Amino acid sequence: MAINSTIKIILIRLASIFYFSKKSKAIFYHDIHSNKKYTKMSTSADLLKEHIKIIRESGYEIVSDITKPNGQIEISFDDGFLGLFDNIHIINEFKIPIKLFIVISYLGKQNHINKEQLLALQNNTFITIASHTESHKILHSIPENEIIDELTNSKKVLEDFINYKINSICFPEGKFSKKVVEIAESVGYTRQYCSIPGFYFDEFLPNVKKRSLVQFAKEKEFRSILKGGDHFLRSWYQKKHYKQGLLCCQNRSMLPG
Repeated sequence: MAINSTIKIILIRLASIFYFSKKSKAIFYHDIHSNKKYTKMSTSADLLKEHIKIIRESGYEIVSDITKPNGQIEISFDDGFLGLFDNIHIINEFKIPIKLFIVISYLGKQNHINKEQLLALQNNTFITIASHTESHKILHSIPENEIIDELTNSKKVLEDFINYKINSICFPEGKFSKKVVEIAESVGYTRQYCSIPGFYFDEFLPNVKKRSLVQFAKEKEFRSILKGGDHFLRSWYQKKHYKQGLLCCQNRSMLPG
């Protein structure tokens, strides 16, 4: 069952009264734009700046990796759109640590950064590069050998190119299964991110971190999300994004190691 966006915003604001908390949270976006817009999922530079101001005024610390149960916010961007590269001065000016989840097959494609731009971002103090798979396939709906390829190939390509270990992955469209999690762990991903909203340490499965999508959230909605207002939606998103098992045949012998 779909939830009307207006109704969802109202429910989030009401729920924030009951869930009011300063527990640590991961939030995410797709891109930033000042002038040119590379995707309909892009956040205006002014709105991003407003979010950063609210986060800091609310007493949160923005960190590259959450390590404390309270008072920390982790920010990530998915897919590697060009707007982030064009507007990197905003990241630098406001000293915003972010994770950038890269889809290998998107590099150099229309509206996305290329390898040279990726390397430039990697050399930025505030940017941590992470995996978003090789080609953005929905992992719980493909054969196990393809899952392994998606996860291992993206990890290897990124590690070879930027010369450091990749230990974080974001599941495409936030969709996953227990089998996907097991495979991700087996190939070396110690932090796995989904799109189920909630608090960072409120783990649905070990090492699977919840994230809240905030790319279009206006002031009141954003404040409510920070307080945990979207936490009540976790069960709905869990049903939408998580499958108990794969829809395809399994082959445990394909797992590396």
